Parts: sequence; C-alpha cells; structure tokens
Amino acid sequence: MFDLSTLNLGIFFKEVTQNDHEDEVFVSTRVYFPYNDLEVDQGGESTLADPDRIVKVLAKRGAIKSADSLTAHDQRVLEILTKVPTFDPFLLLSQRREVEVERSISPSYFEITEKDWMLIRRPVLEKISVLVAKANSANNLDVYQAYLGQNEDKDDEGQRLMTGAVVDAIWQGEETDGSRGLIRSFRLDESQTKQFLFAWKGINYYEFQYERYKPLFYDFFRWLGSSDSMPKDREAMTESAMDRFKFRRDQSRSLIRTTHSTVMTIIKNYNLAFDELIEKDDPRPFQQFLREAPKNFLTVGLALGVLAHTANAWADVSDKKPRALRAMELEPFYDFIIAINGQDFQ
Repeated sequence: MFDLSTLNLGIFFKEVTQNDHEDEVFVSTRVYFPYNDLEVDQGGESTLADPDRIVKVLAKRGAIKSADSLTAHDQRVLEILTKVPTFDPFLLLSQRREVEVERSISPSYFEITEKDWMLIRRPVLEKISVLVAKANSANNLDVYQAYLGQNEDKDDEGQRLMTGAVVDAIWQGEETDGSRGLIRSFRLDESQTKQFLFAWKGINYYEFQYERYKPLFYDFFRWLGSSDSMPKDREAMTESAMDRFKFRRDQSRSLIRTTHSTVMTIIKNYNLAFDELIEKDDPRPFQQFLREAPKNFLTVGLALGVLAHTANAWADVSDKKPRALRAMELEPFYDFIIAINGQDFQ
C-alpha cells in the first residue's frame, strides 16, 4: 500500500475520542508500530496517522531520517485512511481512484466478492437513479422551482440530463457537470459535491450492511432481553453479586438501545426524506438530509460498527446460540458492551 516499507508493517485502526469540554465524539485514525514485527503483541509505539507525527515516530526509531518526508503517494493514502470511518473494503474501493492517483496498490485492499459487489451496488444505484430522474431531469433544473411549479413550460428534451452518467458520477464520487448540478439543484454548496456524494453513498451502504447484520442483531437482542442474559450459575451467587449483574445487564440493554436507535434514526430519516421527494415532490427534507449527510455518515458508520462488534462478540461467547452463560463469561462481556457502547454517537 505504501512506498515506505515501514508503513506497510504498521497496524492501522480507528479510535473513538471525546472532547472533554464539548462532549463531541471524534473518530481518529492511529497507526501502531510493533517493536517486533513477528510478535506484534509484545509492545510498540502508536501515533495519530498524520504525516508529521508518523515521521517523528519513525525518525525516533531510526526507520527514516528526520529530514525525510513521505512521498506524495503515502501522504495521499494516509489522507484517505483518515477520511473513511471504517476500513471496510467497500469504502476503500469507493476511494480507489483517489488512492491510486500516483500509482496502483495491491487489489487485496479492495477485495470484495462479485456477489457482494452486486448486492451492494444494485440497491444504491436503483435509489440514486430514481432520485436523479425525479429531482434533476434537466441541466439547469432547480428542484425548488419544480416544487413551486415554475418549470412546467420548459423543453424537456433540450434540458434532459443523462441520468446514467449522473448515477455513474455519484457512484464514482466524481465532480461532473451533472453531479454538481444535482447538488446545486438542492441549493447546497456545489464546492462540497464530492463530500455530499461520498456521504450519501456511504449511508446507502450502511443501510445495506444493517440489513445484512439484522438476523444476528435480532438474535442478540432477543437473548439480551431474555432470562438467558443472567448467569446460569446464579443459584450459587450472593444477592449483592446478582444485583451487580442485573445493574450491568440493564445498563447494557439501555446502551444497546441507544446505539441501535442511532443507526435506525439516520436510516429512517434518509428514507423518509427520499419518499417525500419522490412521492410528494417536496425537496426540503432531502435537502436537509444532504446537508447533514457528511456528519451522519460518520455517525451511522461508527454506531453500526459498534453494534456489529458487540453482536459478533456475543456470537463468539455464546457460539451463536441463545443460551445462558456462566458468570465468569458474562462479567467481562457486559463490561465490554458498556465500554464500547457508552458514548454519545451524535
């Protein structure tokens, strides 16, 4: 991926941090450089994944000279890794053109099966196609003028956009006349076209991911709401120990509801805004959706990632069977749920 071989040995990960003064949550990108590349759990150094900090750490380790700078390619890759909320291959693939401006990188970083690719692409393109055809069917169409009934006398043939081209531009995240025109038609800042399109497509993707995870999520939710979520060896526990478990279980339930609600609220608001535009010709809710999409994209990505991480941990602990577990298994699991879900995703 990188020109600098030492960077290729680094372990990149996302970290949630919070501003103590404003209670604002940030998703930062860090890189961990192990002291021993063959024994990565034996310790190392980590730093935020921005070029200046990385150069200082690597210079301190003697991997590069302090005066050396990273190549344009390496700086660009670091910028992309910092921008995406997760390292999901789909999100990296959607940024491939930007990542490979200087040179190509190993396709393994973008590896998605053809079946998965079609499952992801089809619903996204269908929704975008409907919206483009409905909301921006002419080169200079202002959807607000259409909403007010001020475009009825214009020549449709002379003003028609190539819907397929606009859809492709949105899918690739390109700034074209059509994609900029679409953003402009909602009276938004067209200089931010790429950000709006990337976030919009990302929220579509997370909706797809939620549907994929739903069976696992609901198995986990049912378990958490049942008596199986209390220790099966509770008869041997003291009353105070049981009270502590009930408190942890109840806190876990509350936090999981909040995480799930965060995901569902953003997805629901997106679909409601889409329906208002398509079915009622009202562009205002979708304008608001697009305006908030860059922020909501990060929020839903983080919340869904936490929810999936929690459900997968439950599947590992329970062998994907809704059954009662012993206290020694449940205690660290509830601590884990509380730790990663206990944040303000907004």
